[in-house]
Amino acid sequence: MRIDRKSLPDGLYAYDLRDGCDGEICQLKNHIMVNHWGTCILKEPIEGSSEGVDITEDDYNYLGDDLTLDEFVTASQTITQTM
Repeated sequence: MRIDRKSLPDGLYAYDLRDGCDGEICQLKNHIMVNHWGTCILKEPIEGSSEGVDITEDDYNYLGDDLTLDEFVTASQTITQTM
């Protein structure tokens, strides 16, 4: 299931992640149709996302945690973008 970007509150950004056919995330982009791994929602835009940003497993640390959208919006923790 994909996220309806039109339903996101102002100030949130959705990006799709591409599966590199080996189960590992290999690219972040505004919208991915083929090999869609998942979608992430961020509070800040990512530069270069319209063309696609190549990533390796060293660029993320997905822990399998999840939050509701309301929990994410009100969370006080700030994470710095390192890509």
